[in-house]
Amino acid sequence: MKKSLIAIAVFGAFSSAAMAQSSVTVYGEIDTAVRYTTDANSAGDHQLKLGNGAFSDSRIGFKGSEDLGGGSAAVFDLEAGFNVNSGQLANQGQLFGNQAWVGLKNSTLGELDAGRQYGLAYQTLGSYSPLGRGVATEQGNVPELAWETALYGVRFDNSLEYSNNIGPFKAQAQYSVGGVAGATSVGATDAFALTYAQGPISAGGVYQQSKDANSNALKVFGLGGSYAAGPATLFLSYFNAKRDPGFAVSTDLSGGPLANTNLLANTNTSLQRKDNVWTTGIGFQATPAWNFTVGYMHDAVTNVSDLGNNGDVSTVYAVADYSLSKRTDVYFEVDNSRLSGGELASADLLSIPGGSVRTGLATGLRVRF
Repeated sequence: MKKSLIAIAVFGAFSSAAMAQSSVTVYGEIDTAVRYTTDANSAGDHQLKLGNGAFSDSRIGFKGSEDLGGGSAAVFDLEAGFNVNSGQLANQGQLFGNQAWVGLKNSTLGELDAGRQYGLAYQTLGSYSPLGRGVATEQGNVPELAWETALYGVRFDNSLEYSNNIGPFKAQAQYSVGGVAGATSVGATDAFALTYAQGPISAGGVYQQSKDANSNALKVFGLGGSYAAGPATLFLSYFNAKRDPGFAVSTDLSGGPLANTNLLANTNTSLQRKDNVWTTGIGFQATPAWNFTVGYMHDAVTNVSDLGNNGDVSTVYAVADYSLSKRTDVYFEVDNSRLSGGELASADLLSIPGGSVRTGLATGLRVRF
């Protein structure tokens, strides 16, 4: 009898230990806002609507890890984005359109993940976005607050990403497979990023190149940084994006090269398009509950069209955010966007059909779990 009790106790101990080595977390965010905008159509009419919030699309995710021993673990993340006003899936209707990857990580050797993942330009530059507040997957959601992401893409299917932390440095390399028979570089994206974080200082750089079905290239180079001084955090970033003439993106859900990336094409047939984007701002934690953010984005575009004309896109915004609890906050947001030169006619990054200036106001509620 004693031996049986001992065996049961030992079995129970091992079972508990095995269960403790694996974990699955359900998480998510629901962000919705009532938003008012001017110049919503060619007649210059105003618009009031309920939709996704200012910070990010709403989402639900499942992430987990299993301890494999020796400092190694299997990890995964499945995340679905949805439109809270309609309940429909976001991101082209993909079930796990935000993220869908599985990987292996080791405390010494680093981590290797495979699947649909955030691009390195989005991850790196998003870390230095005032709206992101150091969180690479939240760079603003409404078009006026997120137009710059079309210049480097958000998520890439069929991606392999390796990352490793060495002291205060983090190195990342990503390769998104094009999937075109006989041409390994067609439709592929490769990227490299290096970031540094120590105390109040964070800085990073990224290089990313994508090739379309005809090997036309998009090349992105960016740098950014942030500095925390007491309750205030300063953000500054710059990136340059160059698109070859005729650079194209496959239709979403087609399975073609660069589909489902939200990348901007270059309709020019003879001229390379160049975008030079500066982003700056400050976040201020006035009290444990109140946080204020002010930001500015500006893009100086060369060769908007084959006519060789240039243009500008700029947005200034401010957010007052009040935390009702650790997981729930309410906010008020205001933004002003302006187009000039060739961007007035192209509307490729931001459309203001009623003129060259648009003002937006939003009041939102966000719950995280």
